[in-house]
Amino acid sequence: MYKKSINSTTLITFMARLLRDARRKVFLILDNLKAHHRKKVTEWLDVHHEKIAVFYLPSYSPELNPDEFLNGNLKRRVHSGARAHTESELRHKAGSFVSFR
Repeated sequence: MYKKSINSTTLITFMARLLRDARRKVFLILDNLKAHHRKKVTEWLDVHHEKIAVFYLPSYSPELNPDEFLNGNLKRRVHSGARAHTESELRHKAGSFVSFR
């Protein structure tokens, strides 16, 4: 979970981590967040094109984006039951739904 919005630096850090553990070429599907198209990102992708290929979803296509289903389920879970009153409670509710073990 990120407290701040995703920017080009965050995306590049994420992609570099993907490459670090990958034993073969990475194929990454991204939506059309402006940060995904920044010059800094495209330059980084040009340098690493042999290790990673990025494909962009069409604009306004939530039905093709699996993240949208996860986001919808997460929002329903976070808004169900007792209301979170603090950031810590909200993070706990979200974290109990999305567990990366």
